[in-house]
Amino acid sequence: MIMVTFVVYFIIFILIFSGPKFRKRENLQVSKLIVIPALLAIGMVLLTVIKVYFIYKIMILIFGLVTTWLSYWQWGEQIRQRWK
Repeated sequence: MIMVTFVVYFIIFILIFSGPKFRKRENLQVSKLIVIPALLAIGMVLLTVIKVYFIYKIMILIFGLVTTWLSYWQWGEQIRQRWK
């Protein structure tokens, strides 16, 4: 059951990250296209395992995304240097 949940979330995130907005990037690598949705799917599976309700999953994802966005906004230059 956990593996099926992972696959479903992984497919959902792959579809989201392979959308036209993300395809326009020039340096989009296949590894990034696979790793990021896989990590998000693992996070969702972990939330499923600990029986967090659906709305709380969304709230935790939004909190995590906002925190990541603010971190990138604050330290974007250092992150880009490490990513290269």
